[in-house]
Amino acid sequence: MRRIFNHRNPEDEDFIPSGPEWYKKGSFHNKLGMWIMWIFFGIVIIQVLHAMTVIPFFPTTFTILLGLWFIWYVAWKAT
Repeated sequence: MRRIFNHRNPEDEDFIPSGPEWYKKGSFHNKLGMWIMWIFFGIVIIQVLHAMTVIPFFPTTFTILLGLWFIWYVAWKAT
């Protein structure tokens, strides 16, 4: 029977050469991806801050702050 997710045995016909053994830390691809990620995070943070200053309705601002706190809490517990 064919295994669907096989990343371990290079002799198998469905072997996919992607994983930690092919990862190059500090490669151009990695640096470009990190730049794109941080630019995206910056744009999202600016949009959230702008929304909190433009929308005067308190429950909306409170909901945004509650969501940001929850994201921070999950990231803190994950580490």
